[in-house]
Amino acid sequence: MMLIHFVFFITLSLVFALTHALYASPLKSLSLDFSRELTENEKTEQITGTLHYDANAARVVVEVMKPLRQIMVVTDNVLEIYYPVERQAFRIMSKGRVPLPFVESIIQSAQAEYRLTAIGYSLDKHEIQDDMLYTYWIPPDKAKDRIGAVVLGIHDDRILSTEVKNPKGDTIARSQYQDHSKLGISFIPMTVTSKTYGAKSEVLQHERIFYSNPQVNAETPNPILYFTMPESVKVKIVKW
Repeated sequence: MMLIHFVFFITLSLVFALTHALYASPLKSLSLDFSRELTENEKTEQITGTLHYDANAARVVVEVMKPLRQIMVVTDNVLEIYYPVERQAFRIMSKGRVPLPFVESIIQSAQAEYRLTAIGYSLDKHEIQDDMLYTYWIPPDKAKDRIGAVVLGIHDDRILSTEVKNPKGDTIARSQYQDHSKLGISFIPMTVTSKTYGAKSEVLQHERIFYSNPQVNAETPNPILYFTMPESVKVKIVKW
């Protein structure tokens, strides 16, 4: 049940499997406190904790404090989950790179094209409505049977919204970015609200993530950033 519970923890990141530099100037480390609310089937789940990002290693460590203690480590195609109270551990081996939880939505929103060009998307058209610039992006031909177009809403060089469609043109997800804070040379949203939709346009999930206390390139990064699984704990290997 713990593993199933954790799957929702990375839902937002699965929309786009991207990562890159957050600023034009070198980013070494990033830490953020977060509070996440996920509503599904009229039930709301709340999660609070802190995430830590090591840019050089492209490594994320997420420390969950509530509703239960968890430590998650993501590096390349490996996701490790540790429950310190229960002393249970999982190592999930993926065929492809595992998206970096939470960090990716921040990184992407700091890029003018949401890093879509990095995965083969191309700009189809753009238009201006009520001081908002909307850009329409189409997927590469080889992927059009699996993924659809993406629409970005931009104002004052800040991405304020994203809309993701399926190959049929139906909207399957929308996100809004608010309360931007300037970190380095980029404006980073401190509030991210997302909805995912079903076949009949019904809302399947509603998610809100609040970030706070950002720390960039700290002289002494939090030791949790270098967490490794205790040798005394038996690790269950899962491949997917």
